[in-house]
Amino acid sequence: MLIQPIKILLLTTSLMLTANLNAAESVELTESEVPEWRTIKTLMFGDRPIRTGKESAITLSINPDIDDASTVPIRIDGLLNPKNKHFIKTLHLIVDQNPIPTAAVFELSPTDGNLHLATRLRIEKFTFVRAVAETSDGQLHMDYKWVAVKGGCSAPSGKNAGSDPLLGKMKVTFNKYRNSYKNENGEKVFRIPLEQPNVVKVQVRHPNESALAADLDAAVAPNFIQELTVGFADENVLSAQVNFSISDNPAFTFSFSPKREGDLSLTVKDTHENTFTQSISVVKANKAGRNR
Repeated sequence: MLIQPIKILLLTTSLMLTANLNAAESVELTESEVPEWRTIKTLMFGDRPIRTGKESAITLSINPDIDDASTVPIRIDGLLNPKNKHFIKTLHLIVDQNPIPTAAVFELSPTDGNLHLATRLRIEKFTFVRAVAETSDGQLHMDYKWVAVKGGCSAPSGKNAGSDPLLGKMKVTFNKYRNSYKNENGEKVFRIPLEQPNVVKVQVRHPNESALAADLDAAVAPNFIQELTVGFADENVLSAQVNFSISDNPAFTFSFSPKREGDLSLTVKDTHENTFTQSISVVKANKAGRNR
């Protein structure tokens, strides 16, 4: 089986930075001076300029009142003008001081509408968390936040995944829907307004085991999600390469602006070669009143 380039990058980055993991226990360095970030930036983006501050087309939001390093909610929003012909096509989620700094790489499409992504992270050491977006015209944009919690990757996880009969079960919700029902095949159908942004949340039942967890059975390889793919009709909505920097029972929230009825398909793959799938049908909601 061929190893995907992004997986090579994740492993290479992890190995190169292992010796430096204790470098940033305080925020004495500015974000651009952190040695781990300098290495990551060179590996991933070379000498390409990255827009920040008021020039950036994205914002990263993290609640400063965090009390659990194993589940840190984050949200990334795009600031591109809706009339702009360009869109955010790739989003890199980077945690400078984590064992694998590249927590996730999302590939997006215009179907998403303007960027909106949310998930939950494990944070191992005091660190800068960064979102770096690439637009369809090749520009790079970044926002970052300092996060002062630690121990999230090495925290006890309970036990290895074992044979959970509900492993991989997905829960899907839409923020704008009139109602939902099950069709003749027992599949769930959502009635939603078309041609306007919907926010979809996908949560997967999965331990997403950290390789650093204090109570992990060393004789069993950790099992964590490494791929997520979301499609609609014949289009790719979102795909992601992720690892154990994402919290257990991973949740992903994203924008979705369907122009027609169809099936939203979800595929999740983990490191134990399990593949989980689910399909959700989307139909047009009536403008007036509730559908029945």
